[in-house]
Amino acid sequence: MTKPAALVLAAMCAVLLAPMPLFAQSALSVRVAPEAGWLSVEHIKKVTIGGGSSSSASSASGPRLAANLTAGVRRELPGNWLLGADFEGTIFVRRAIEGTIQPTPAGNVHDVWPGSWDYRDRYGIGLSLVASRRLGDGGSRGYVFGGPRRTWSEFATGGVNPANGEAGEDRDRFTTIPWTVGIGATLDGAWPIDIRVRYSRSYLDWIIEQGSLRLDYRYNISGVSVSVGVGVPR
Repeated sequence: MTKPAALVLAAMCAVLLAPMPLFAQSALSVRVAPEAGWLSVEHIKKVTIGGGSSSSASSASGPRLAANLTAGVRRELPGNWLLGADFEGTIFVRRAIEGTIQPTPAGNVHDVWPGSWDYRDRYGIGLSLVASRRLGDGGSRGYVFGGPRRTWSEFATGGVNPANGEAGEDRDRFTTIPWTVGIGATLDGAWPIDIRVRYSRSYLDWIIEQGSLRLDYRYNISGVSVSVGVGVPR
């Protein structure tokens, strides 16, 4: 676990493991929401062989849809503030972001071949630290949040040998840990409506070595999403 992730986890534990008398001022919540967003992916391919290397980059973007289930705990603080933590599970619609790597036809043995690549998210889990404050005199609140979301994803990249037309592909599944930050608002009512906007960013370095050949693949992933959820009646 990275140091920032450990600090966030420690802060959440401090919220949840405070002395029992303070739990009288705490509240639990459950939120179900569809999530729609826009995902951007940059793929960089580097080929190293024969003492030299070449690299090429490609970017693509597209919509991303998901279903999100969140359980949270909030504790009342002085000054009309609440501090808490959200634990979430997300299932993504398996829509691929697809792009094409352009070749580096310099006549070198380490040239990058032309080829297609794709990226798709499968599912994820996450936790966030949440700080909120009442909006007006009612029960509606605005809040900010941030934390890690562990995401299981599928990565693929391919190439076509220009000398003979033979095509090859490397495909695998990895996990990334995007950090997310966002803002939101909960509108009071019999069925509370929760609206949030989040930004996330992560990267993956994928290395394949075959004898003297080394392939370095990097994916830089960022996205913005909006979700409108319904909470459990109070």
